[in-house]
Amino acid sequence: MTRRAVLTACMVLAAFVAVADDVATVSRVFRLDHVSVSEASDAIQPLLTTRGSLTLQPQLSRVTVQDSPKVVAQVAELLEEMDQPPGNYRIGIELLEGRSKPYPASQEVDVDARLKRMFKFASYRRLGRTVLEGDLGGSAQANLDEGYHVGFDSAAQEPTPQTPWGSADFGDRIELKNLTLEKIQAYSGGDSETIRLVRTSVFLFPKQEVLIGAGKSEQAETGLVLIVQALEPEGN
Repeated sequence: MTRRAVLTACMVLAAFVAVADDVATVSRVFRLDHVSVSEASDAIQPLLTTRGSLTLQPQLSRVTVQDSPKVVAQVAELLEEMDQPPGNYRIGIELLEGRSKPYPASQEVDVDARLKRMFKFASYRRLGRTVLEGDLGGSAQANLDEGYHVGFDSAAQEPTPQTPWGSADFGDRIELKNLTLEKIQAYSGGDSETIRLVRTSVFLFPKQEVLIGAGKSEQAETGLVLIVQALEPEGN
């Protein structure tokens, strides 16, 4: 066999192998420990070829992918990145009441310069302070003094879509959704009423502190300041 014939045969064999690899399909079962089956499905679907298929088993937390070896390998890499334990949070909450007249020395608390610039009250007293911690994706709530109640739903910051200029890197920024401050107002006779004072969402970088005001108006004699801070998890 001439050298040219050998080279031609090798090229034909390589092309056959490439076609065979493209035509072949494999099946693999993935067990999910942290991400939901629906979330995994949404991420996998765009990767599948026209010959691919996806079988969902929500009760068993499993997905079965059948497609080319290349696609199945891509799915395995994607799920390894997605199916991670949730991060955790540790949020410091403090509620202050400010007023235009000084509080008694036994009640008055010192506040930093930033708070003094943002709110023009002459004096502040504390209505409660707590630390809430847990896994991202969960909810937290706590009772403060004098019938006040605070709560939120936690979530990791969703990645931003890619743009021609790239995407923003939020690092460890977390979101507190439905951050609420309520007052349980008790009346004589045993009746009570829940008054919602604040409902918002905030994004926090590690160690970042956010000040949220709650009052009838900027000219009111008294008002509330909710201080929310992202603390480092214990042990870091």
